[in-house]
Amino acid sequence: MSGSIIRHIIVDPKFSAPISNVTVPVGREGVMTCTVHDLHKYKVAWLRVDTQTILTIETLVITKSERVSITHTEQRIWQLRIKDIQESDKGWYMCQINTDPMKSQMGYLDVVDI
Repeated sequence: MSGSIIRHIIVDPKFSAPISNVTVPVGREGVMTCTVHDLHKYKVAWLRVDTQTILTIETLVITKSERVSITHTEQRIWQLRIKDIQESDKGWYMCQINTDPMKSQMGYLDVVDI
């Protein structure tokens, strides 16, 4: 009898859904959600597009802003959270997976006065 060979095929991660655009009143918390499938060894990062600023990598918050945090559920749902939203937070945000070539998608955060 011959032994069987088990092959582990690492599938490149992909986005499960687009990032929804979000509208948040000034002073509230803005939450942008990035849903990833088959992440494996790769990492998810959030960036501010207009300033090319890296905000988070995995669970690590890179930005010095204490208003920014990251939450995730089972390596699939990555949520960028910005407390006490300011007018200056308005703009495009990118969720990025460090594959080669890199994969990314963007969502827009709109800020309104109430």
